[in-house]
Amino acid sequence: MEPPNFFDLLAKDLLYAILDHLRDDPFAPKFFSQACKSFYALESTHRTALKPRRLDFLPRASRRYPSILHLDLTLCPCVDDFALKALSLAWRSSLRSLDLSGCRLFSHVGLSALALNCTYLVEVDLSNRPDLTDVAAKAIAEAVNLERLRLGRCKGITDMGIGCIAVKCGRLRNVVLRWCIRVTDFGAGLIAIKCKEIRSLDLSYMPQITERCLNHILQLEHLEDLVLEHCLGIEDHGLATLQANCKSLKMLNLSKCQNIGHIGIASLTNGAQNLEKLILSSSLVVTTDLAKCLQSFPRLQLVKLDGCLGVESGLKAIGYSCNSLKELNLSKCVGVTDENLSFLVKTNKNLEKLDITCCRTLTPEFIPNLTNSCLRLTSLRMESCSLISREGFLFIGQCQLLEELDVTDTEIDDIGLCSISRCTKLSSLKLGICLMITDKGLKHIANSCSELKNLDLYRSSRITDEGIIAIALGCPSLTVVNIAYNSNITDSSLAFLSKCQKLRTLEIRGCPHISPQGLSNIVARCKNLETLDLKKCRKINDAGMIQLAQHSQSLKQIKLSYCSVTDVGLIALASISCLRWD
Repeated sequence: MEPPNFFDLLAKDLLYAILDHLRDDPFAPKFFSQACKSFYALESTHRTALKPRRLDFLPRASRRYPSILHLDLTLCPCVDDFALKALSLAWRSSLRSLDLSGCRLFSHVGLSALALNCTYLVEVDLSNRPDLTDVAAKAIAEAVNLERLRLGRCKGITDMGIGCIAVKCGRLRNVVLRWCIRVTDFGAGLIAIKCKEIRSLDLSYMPQITERCLNHILQLEHLEDLVLEHCLGIEDHGLATLQANCKSLKMLNLSKCQNIGHIGIASLTNGAQNLEKLILSSSLVVTTDLAKCLQSFPRLQLVKLDGCLGVESGLKAIGYSCNSLKELNLSKCVGVTDENLSFLVKTNKNLEKLDITCCRTLTPEFIPNLTNSCLRLTSLRMESCSLISREGFLFIGQCQLLEELDVTDTEIDDIGLCSISRCTKLSSLKLGICLMITDKGLKHIANSCSELKNLDLYRSSRITDEGIIAIALGCPSLTVVNIAYNSNITDSSLAFLSKCQKLRTLEIRGCPHISPQGLSNIVARCKNLETLDLKKCRKINDAGMIQLAQHSQSLKQIKLSYCSVTDVGLIALASISCLRWD
């Protein structure tokens, strides 16, 4: 007689909660289901999301998991009409969301079967299929309950196909038409006229879009996000004639719209009292007139001006106009100075994220102004701020809520790292091309920043095994590590990094001392490894690939250029079901 299974006495809701807790580890639900028959049945009925690695897994998966709501087929490029029909029948009563953005072989026939059978479908992603035509659009329009539809890079679809969707899918809330280059103002306007529930609309990179369709779009009562990136047909003089306004708008993206200035922005955002995010990357000259426009948005929290010109005259004015910013991006802006940026951060003390990448005129004098004013800072990106000397980094430790720090290609040294180690919540630290840091500085980080998940030491040539070992022991939650182009790194580093069992991405390109033995240490213990860069690791050979094939079934991408791998090694890698390599 079998002993009683005490887990049978537990309520299903409690067991479901245990399963939900295990989702972060892709292997844990599998081990759970293998424990006993009741756990197997429980896991089968509770799973609602599926991302198969291969198409031939689908028939068995459809039998085992009858309650799938979300199906992601991006790893199965060979999904054809037959497969679409089969899955639409298998999950006809449950399927709500389907991602086909990586699939290349299905046609309007499969989409028709999908729309006919899966009547509860609310989300479909058909992106990256430039060969799909209006016939396919007409087929998916039969899924009349759709709320979210992505057609990015469907370059064969025209206004006629969009019209079919607009007429039949009146419940749409989120529509992406990015790179649908044959769709004009007529199609975009029709979507706005027929689909009154739209919350988010992306018309990026559509050369035939002008201001003519915007009157209809801005009349959408629930519109919150509008993306018009690189819509060069939209110009100031046309926007000045707009009569509609959108009070519900919260995010406006005008990146790379080089024909729009402050006049056009004022027209587009007329009445948008709830605007929270304004993205103007690589678009216009930042003037005092633009700053005056920003005064109209009392709830503005995010401004992105990366790559914009004329910042020297407008930045201080923005400081006068805005005092509630939480995120500011000035990456690659020429004209950012200590004076104007210091004034801005003093008037925006709630700033949480600041990107000053390649602002090469900032000096160490700015850093204490930032750290004394913005104590809530969680993200600071200052790559290639070449005039900020080592003294400037001593103040960063004052921002003890900092979670992300990028000081790539700067003069930071070990004393600076000692200061940064006071930021115990750090999860991402980028120290690439930092030629003055050594193992001593890394040990400070290892001793204090146990939550670190992402570490970049690209070309930081003074780091040795000693520093990497300290990091591996002190930061067990590491998921991304880049130690590329470091001639001091050996197999010893990999032996200790293998203790970081959550590791997903490892870049060891150009590390000449790494051997198959070191690689085997990593792959045997880091079961979640998905991305591996071994380029120019000349000692890596077929033996290493055989080890990979045996242990790394989660591997999705590998780079092997200039390694000593032959056809034998490549054949071994072919057994990894979801792998693609360069």
